[in-house]
Amino acid sequence: MAAEIVKVPDFLRNWPWQRTIHPYYDEVKVESLNWLRSFGMFDEKSLDSFIRCEFPKLACLTFAYLDRAQIRSACDLMVIFYVIDEYTDVQDVPGCRRLADIVIDALRNPDKARPENEIKLGEMIRQYWSNAKQFASLAAQAHFVDGMTDYMNSMVHQSEDRHSDVVRTVEEYWALRIHTGGCYPTFVLIEFSGNINLPEEVYNHPLLAKLRENANKAICAGNDVCSYNMERARGHALHNFATIVMYEQDCGPQEAINWIGQWYDALVAEFFACEEQLRQLCLKWGPDIDRQVRFYVDGLGAWVRGSENWHLEGERHFGTDGPRFERERDMLMLPRVEVTQSQDKITDLEGELIHELLEKNAVAGISIGTMPFNIKAN
Repeated sequence: MAAEIVKVPDFLRNWPWQRTIHPYYDEVKVESLNWLRSFGMFDEKSLDSFIRCEFPKLACLTFAYLDRAQIRSACDLMVIFYVIDEYTDVQDVPGCRRLADIVIDALRNPDKARPENEIKLGEMIRQYWSNAKQFASLAAQAHFVDGMTDYMNSMVHQSEDRHSDVVRTVEEYWALRIHTGGCYPTFVLIEFSGNINLPEEVYNHPLLAKLRENANKAICAGNDVCSYNMERARGHALHNFATIVMYEQDCGPQEAINWIGQWYDALVAEFFACEEQLRQLCLKWGPDIDRQVRFYVDGLGAWVRGSENWHLEGERHFGTDGPRFERERDMLMLPRVEVTQSQDKITDLEGELIHELLEKNAVAGISIGTMPFNIKAN
C-alpha cells in the first residue's frame, strides 16, 4: 500500500521577521552541553541525541540580540526545557507532580541548598535561576517564576490527559497548550535585554497580552505540525493540534493540516492588527514606553521565525530531512510503532529504528528525527 504524503503550507510566508542567529552560537552551545553533562543525568548516547536536536541553537536563532552572558543563560534554559520534557514524558501523574514541585521550589528558593537525595533537576534549576535572575528586573523575575510555575503545572495536567487518553476540544486544547510549550516564561528573556521594564498596566494591556498569546500559539502550532508525524508513529499524538483538529472536524491528516493553515493565517492577521493598534497607543504613552514595546514585539516576532528555523535546521523532528521539507513542504507519514517507555536514562534513538521500518516498507530515503523513547516494532 502506498505511503500517505501530507502537504504542509508555509505558515510564515508573510511573516516579516527574517532568520538571525547569535554570533556566539558555536561557543555557547558547547558551554551549555558541558553544563548539562556536568550533572551526569544522561549517558553519552542520550547526549548524542541532545546534540543532534541542537536545543542551544533554538535560543541563538530566537535571541540573537542578547549579550554574551545572556545568550548563554538562554541556551541553558532551552537545555532545561529538554530535560523537563524528557523526564515528564516517562513519569506517571504523581511523578510529574513531584517534578513540578521540585522545579517550583528551586525557582522560589534559589539560594537554598537542594536535598542530597533529590533528583538533579532541582540543582539544575537552582543554578540556572541564581545566575539568570541577575539580568532581570524585579518585575521580569516575577514574570519568569509565574510563567514557569504555570508551565510545570500544565505538564502535570498534560500527564493526566495522557494517562487517561483524554482528547480535548480545540478550545480546551489551547487553554492548556499555551502553557505546555513553555513560551510564556521564555518570552520573559526578551525583557532581559533592551532595558525593558514596562509598567504592569502596559505589560498586561489586552493588546500586548494578545500579541504574546498569538505568538505563543503560532510557535506551538508550528511545533505540533512538525512533530505530528513522529508522535503519530509512536502513538503519542493526543496532545497535538493536528490530532485535536482531526477529532473535532472528523477528518484525516491532510484535511487537518489544511484547516490549521487557515486557522494560522487568521492568527497572523490578528497579530498584525493588534501590532498596529498598539503602535497607535504607544504614541500616547511616550517615547520610552514606545521604544520598549517595539523592542518587545520585535522579540516576539523573532521567536516565531526562529522557532520555525530551528525545526528545519535541527534533527528533533525531521532528522536531516529539514532542508528538503522546507523546499517541498510535504511529509511522508511513518508506519505506526509500539512504544515502551523507560523510567531510566534515555538509551536509544527512535529515528534509527524508524529508518529500519521505512526500509522494510520500501520507502527508505526519508530521514527522521531523534526522539527520547526506546521502541519496538509491532
